[in-house]
Amino acid sequence: MRRFLAGIGLVTIAAAAFAAQVKSRGAASAPITMDVYSDFQCPGCKALYETTLQPLIQNYVDKGKVLLVHHEYPLPIHSHSMEAACYACAANRVGKYDQVCDVLFRKQESWAATGKVDETVCSVLTAEEARKVRALAKDQSVIAEVQSDIQAGRAAHVDGTPTVILTHRLKQYRIPTGAGYDILRRFIDQLLTN
Repeated sequence: MRRFLAGIGLVTIAAAAFAAQVKSRGAASAPITMDVYSDFQCPGCKALYETTLQPLIQNYVDKGKVLLVHHEYPLPIHSHSMEAACYACAANRVGKYDQVCDVLFRKQESWAATGKVDETVCSVLTAEEARKVRALAKDQSVIAEVQSDIQAGRAAHVDGTPTVILTHRLKQYRIPTGAGYDILRRFIDQLLTN
């Protein structure tokens, strides 16, 4: 019996560790899940984040209608995107994912040109958080987390960024790149009424 309970404890610990790595916002019970595969150095991802995801978060995610799940999908053509993805995942582990995403997209042009990912990320962290994030960004578990997101993207046939996939009642809908907030809002409203 003790061995069985110890096994349950390990499963619980593993599940908790996985849950801590999932970069999501919203209610797990939301009727729609929105998976976003994104690259912090991609101009199209920046536009999606600023013009579509921000109002979507306010009007759907924070109201329990959509669960938003972020997946890191750094493209090899972007020289600093893998580093940015690792910093974002590391920031998630100290509860600062949203703040780091915001600064990476807001200052994308600057750090993409200079390579100063660390400086950009740490500008929104306390000294203690920055110390932890710097160490975690180089940790093998964080690198493996980014690789896991990339593998999930490949399994979902992601061939570029940004890629948005909505899931409602076990049916998936790939949203065309460039579909703005108004189109996405109308589609989500339609799904919610069905």
